[in-house]
Amino acid sequence: MLKKVALLMVGGVFATSVLAQAELFKPDDLVKYRQSIYQVMSAQATVLGATAKGEIEFDPEIVRERALNMGNVAKLLGETYVPATQGVKDSNMLPAAWEDMDGFGDKGKAFGGALQELIAVSGEEGFDKKAAGPAIVKVLKSCKACHDDYRAD
Repeated sequence: MLKKVALLMVGGVFATSVLAQAELFKPDDLVKYRQSIYQVMSAQATVLGATAKGEIEFDPEIVRERALNMGNVAKLLGETYVPATQGVKDSNMLPAAWEDMDGFGDKGKAFGGALQELIAVSGEEGFDKKAAGPAIVKVLKSCKACHDDYRAD
């Protein structure tokens, strides 16, 4: 039950119906906030990716910590995706995301699901490199899928 609740929380990462935040923050500030969250997530993903590639020694506690860190900040993203941020000059979000919010949301849910799977498996007894690799790769591929379609480089 707890796993389902957590999955629903992260799965809703890209919800756009948080109008109160649009009234509290200027659109430029919301974009900066969103980018800051993604910087934190990127730092965590860098460690996870290096672990999956064998560039750093596998440590199950570090993998779990990085996955939990990503989960903790990912749930903050939803409040930053409000229509007022569309067209903000410094945003890396492509217009395609706003034009295809269903597809964008689906990719967010795929990321949330993959992340929750990594969090779950990393908390199991006997968690090892063999179990970590595919779970990490799934998270990173879900990140890339969204970047490929909805992020300007």
